[in-house]
Amino acid sequence: MGSARPLDFGHWAAHKLEQISEYRLRHGEAVAIGIALDCLYARDCGHLEAAACDRILRLLERLGFSLWSQDLLHETEDGQLVVLEGLEEFREHLGGQLTITLLHAIGEGFEVHAMNTPKVLAAIHELRARHEVDGDQKIIPANG
Repeated sequence: MGSARPLDFGHWAAHKLEQISEYRLRHGEAVAIGIALDCLYARDCGHLEAAACDRILRLLERLGFSLWSQDLLHETEDGQLVVLEGLEEFREHLGGQLTITLLHAIGEGFEVHAMNTPKVLAAIHELRARHEVDGDQKIIPANG
């Protein structure tokens, strides 16, 4: 039908982060980062209220997840972030149109078929800044 099944929430970045980290990041750790990234993205696009976004991020942190990995900044030879390749790889793998689940509210998902790269980059940088301010010691550094 030309439409790929939607990715589970937080998974487009998670699967790519697992690969970039050579599977040093466990699936749940990568998904927590992916959820945080997608929440910030949805908030910045006006889909998710800031309070709901913050509530989700604080919950993930209270559960013991780091919401940052240096692997998010891993670049290709031409300076592009490797994690962004996850979007096209999933579209190709699943076939059809890219379909990503985001949130309107906690428990209320919806699907998008494109991601705004500058907003994704802003969300990545916000996760980094949040980590630097909080001094999260659970960070999993790139390359071991």
